Amino acid sequence: MILKRTSTKNVEEFLQKNQDFFVKNPWLLEKLEFPSKIKDEGNQSKIISFKDWIIENLKNKQKSFIEIAKHNYITQKKIHQSVIDIVKKKNLDDLFFYLSHELKQIFELEIISVVTSDESFAKTYKQILISHKQIASIHQGNHNLIMDATDNNFGLYDNVNSKIYSNAIFSLHQELFGNPSLLIFGSKTDNFLSNKAYDLINFFSLVFENKLKSLINE
Repeated sequence: MILKRTSTKNVEEFLQKNQDFFVKNPWLLEKLEFPSKIKDEGNQSKIISFKDWIIENLKNKQKSFIEIAKHNYITQKKIHQSVIDIVKKKNLDDLFFYLSHELKQIFELEIISVVTSDESFAKTYKQILISHKQIASIHQGNHNLIMDATDNNFGLYDNVNSKIYSNAIFSLHQELFGNPSLLIFGSKTDNFLSNKAYDLINFFSLVFENKLKSLINE
């Protein structure tokens, strides 16, 4: 009788159909070898036991959780201070100077700006001016926030010297200018690809919108 060699695919299919296999045969785990994420001196992957593989993965997850928590804590402190600073602004000139200069340095971003089709407003306060049609194609409904890689087809950063890699785009309420408008945060890194601090950015955007509305209506 000719024995047919078991292929990797056969093993995969068997394990998929018998997901409790290692529960019933735990002793096999002691015999198996797993690749380590840590490289040895020869630049080859180390082979480790299942127990060490589990421990290594738990350590990596814990490290990731700690890094995310640290990032959120630092961002939270910056957001809270920025909210306090914004609430104290007495006029639109001070508000937009803070937004476009001081705030982008605090958050280490390339640009923070309101995007509007109101030419007079954009020129007066040095904010981004694009057509109503362009903004309407981006605006996702009042108070919607998206964080993603930059889409250069929108033309948001055509006049920005640095290349913007990722951005957060908050759709301001249409009643603010009578037309769709945006609040954008642009970064030359992948800051906005992981949705880190999503709630904090959304909170800041709402506070900024309320302050802007109150100053416009004064």
